[in-house]
Amino acid sequence: MGVAIVALGLSVAPVLASEPPANARMDAPPPCAGVDLVQALQANDPAGFETFESAARGVANGQGLLWRVDRAGGRVSYLFGTMHSSEAGAKDFGALVTKALARSQVVAMELPGASTRRVAQQLRRLVADRSFRPGGGSLELLPAGTRARVERRIAALGVSAAIADQMQPWYLALALSRSRCAGQDGAADPETADARIERLAQEQGSRIVALETPAEQVAALASVPDAVALRMLQDAADKNLRPEDVESTISALYRSRRIGYLLAMRGPAWAGLFDADGYADFLSAFITRRNAAMLDRAKPLLEQGAAFLAVGALHLPGPQGLVELVRRSGYRVTRIW
Repeated sequence: MGVAIVALGLSVAPVLASEPPANARMDAPPPCAGVDLVQALQANDPAGFETFESAARGVANGQGLLWRVDRAGGRVSYLFGTMHSSEAGAKDFGALVTKALARSQVVAMELPGASTRRVAQQLRRLVADRSFRPGGGSLELLPAGTRARVERRIAALGVSAAIADQMQPWYLALALSRSRCAGQDGAADPETADARIERLAQEQGSRIVALETPAEQVAALASVPDAVALRMLQDAADKNLRPEDVESTISALYRSRRIGYLLAMRGPAWAGLFDADGYADFLSAFITRRNAAMLDRAKPLLEQGAAFLAVGALHLPGPQGLVELVRRSGYRVTRIW
């Protein structure tokens, strides 16, 4: 789960993906490649895939990234789900998205300027301040057998067990979930999807508004309960999950505009990737509570109209997702892409 899921929910994701774990030894990265686990399920277990897809299609507002928001007598606004990433698929918005952006006078984003040096440095400082565990002992919270496997995986990242034991469980979980593909493609355009939206908004003269602050974003990470973070560590070690597979799976779902499928990943088949039942506390801390706060800040913009709200795509689906929350606030919300 980890960094790949964070890419659908926090603008801090590119900073986390580009940074090695604290005190890591920098060696040459190995080759990277990932497997789309949804596609693999379809090929290897057609009946299981059919059951999964049937449940996925039932997730409220689970398909689509661009939504039209309007009500009688008001001006049209838009809600768009982004992937906080610089990969090409995250920035291939399509004509409908760019047209909606061009029609908007105000653009609201989770964290404007997240890719700038100033904000990135602020985020790194905030993460550093929250990542160390007073008194240490994080690894002691793991079962003995699991602890040894976690230590081996962390050692492969260049971090000693002594250092890892001083880090917060949530930070260790993110470190283990960091894909080897992160930052390897030096020829790729480093502009993130959010930065592209912000640049286009500036070029057309739109007002840019923040829906969150850097401190709030990092606090969302740090609020992940220890028990959930420890389970993430245990799943990663015991099930030998490859972060590259998780990243490939999530990227494929985003490109096909089926982010809601993540919320249908339940039970043993998906444990460690995104077991929606097992990680309910994570979803509550990381997504649901932030949805309510972002909606409060977005309401005046929707009231005015001609707004374009760009948030991580995982904020859109589900009964507590922003699509449904905006709809309950008295607006008609219609999927257009």
